[in-house]
Amino acid sequence: MAVKKLGELLVDAGLITKEQLDIALEEEKSQKGKRLGTLLVEKGFTTELDIAQTLAYQLNIPYIDLHTAVIEPEAIKLVPEKLARQHIIIPLYTEKKNVLRIAMADPLNMGALDDIRFSTNYECSPMVATQTDILLAIKTHYHLSLPIEEIVGDMVKEKFIEIVHDREHVKDTEELLKKSEAPPIIKMVDSIIIHGIESRASDIHIEPQERMVKLRERVDGLMRDVMQLPKWVQGAVTSRIKIMAKLDIAERRIPQDGRIPVRITGRELDLRISTLPTQYGEKIVMRILDTKSTTLTMSEIGLSTTTNDRVKAIIERPQGIVLVTGPTGSGKTSSLYAMISHIKTPEVNVITLEDPIEYKLEGVNQVAINEKVGLTFAYCLRSVLRQDPDVIFVGEMRDVETAEIAHQASITGHLVFSTLHTTDAISTITRLKNMGIQPYLMASSLNGIVAQRLIRKLCESCKESYIPTDEELLKAGIKAKKGDRPNLHRGKGCKECGGTGYHGRTGVFEVLVVNSQIKDMIVSNEPEEAIRKMAIAGGMIPMYKDGIAKVRQGITTVDELQRVVFAKEKEIINIICPNCSEVIRTEFATCPYCGYAVVLNCPSCGRERELEWSHCPYCSVEFSKSVPFNEQGIPPKGKSYS
Repeated sequence: MAVKKLGELLVDAGLITKEQLDIALEEEKSQKGKRLGTLLVEKGFTTELDIAQTLAYQLNIPYIDLHTAVIEPEAIKLVPEKLARQHIIIPLYTEKKNVLRIAMADPLNMGALDDIRFSTNYECSPMVATQTDILLAIKTHYHLSLPIEEIVGDMVKEKFIEIVHDREHVKDTEELLKKSEAPPIIKMVDSIIIHGIESRASDIHIEPQERMVKLRERVDGLMRDVMQLPKWVQGAVTSRIKIMAKLDIAERRIPQDGRIPVRITGRELDLRISTLPTQYGEKIVMRILDTKSTTLTMSEIGLSTTTNDRVKAIIERPQGIVLVTGPTGSGKTSSLYAMISHIKTPEVNVITLEDPIEYKLEGVNQVAINEKVGLTFAYCLRSVLRQDPDVIFVGEMRDVETAEIAHQASITGHLVFSTLHTTDAISTITRLKNMGIQPYLMASSLNGIVAQRLIRKLCESCKESYIPTDEELLKAGIKAKKGDRPNLHRGKGCKECGGTGYHGRTGVFEVLVVNSQIKDMIVSNEPEEAIRKMAIAGGMIPMYKDGIAKVRQGITTVDELQRVVFAKEKEIINIICPNCSEVIRTEFATCPYCGYAVVLNCPSCGRERELEWSHCPYCSVEFSKSVPFNEQGIPPKGKSYS
């Protein structure tokens, strides 16, 4: 039985039509050297991923994602780079009985298999990957066989960093640097740092593996592989970075922390260094902080008009405490800087306590916390209160002592800003109670809570609009009226965004304004869900709904929003009116579109009920069996439950 060609397989799979194949084949004749798969993708008939996965399925050959694959340096050495580029293949690893696993864009290319078999004396076992991924892997992994000078030459050209040391340590540092004078290693470390800066990375990871050293960067909140370095450079690179950060190069058993102030092309940056002993050596993470970066305004951090007004309402009060919450790396500090910049005037004395100071604010007294010498948040906060402050920024409430002092300061005439690590605005109240803050103290001091996440923005260079399917709208919780389907946006991937379709990040927010009703509920220890419903009734826009607004505006995608915001936050936002099918808020008792009564609480006492309850536990009334609730907690169409 004759082996079918690529075009025939794609037609059989329904990915392309016979007419589209004929067009591409005709084009292939006139453009010698271009592969059929490439032409089909260029003409928009299909995608690389569809081609690869279809080939894998039709030929019963495994598909492999090279972004997560482990590629052995020994396998790379078996196949010359010229041969790999000629046939668009990447060696993966060797197996028993002289078998070489390779990834191919076209596993039907028998000539390629024969050439590699002849060149390596290995039997070839193919896997399928996309052409783009293979070419990227070739570019990345064939660096392993190059001299150091060529590796770093490919990363950056003619750029150097200058270490900006404190004057009292210059002499000691210079003596240490003399111990690490190998120019290739110095250039390599400089290149790694410069590449991270130019790639907009927030963190650079140097991760020792068994047979190589992996270099990764975190860009727009996600990790991505950059390249692999030979194992033999591990010790030299680690020592160089530790010397630059004034760490103990002889100590490899315990974690160490340090910093490297650097200057590159006129920019002053602060690199926070963390080392961690691992199985294969010390892992290093370098966090890049631009200390002189321009502080964002409140509109620039991603606040909508409504949310912006709510934030202003809580930060423009003369006293009280404002909390910004979210996980690590969610932009809390940037948001607080924007708030402080908004209220900062020559008449206001602002003092910040930070660990570390991430940005320099003009006209603001910034204090760097140093717990090694006893300068903790709690200790420093007591001293700050004697400095006649109007506004105090406490970098983080790490313990009950700091939290108590901050709350006491807020009710004695100071406006206090701080951060906590919580999932949403309402759970912050529970977290403070668990820390030991008395409900009455919390109620009397809290102005409001801002919960936030960072989501990736669509790349403006490759963003395109499209009409979503019903499934996509349902997944997002977006209601589309008949004949009025909204346009959403997605990123195609380009050079500017590194093929991801995203470039930069913005915030999604949830702002709780602590009004008199919320204060009463805090003092009476009402459950979180009850406070949440009261907050939404008072105008709080849940985080997921704020994100959906940004999806509608073409700022981000549904997939990106749901990657960042928890599903439970989505579930509490909307329900479907069973009468007119419009999306309405959970707190609505009546549909505003058709007047249908939608009551999800006990008809007697008004308390929230669970779907499986037959009686109200609060007032003992029996729920009507004649009006059952569906799975969403909604009475059937045409009925009201009041």
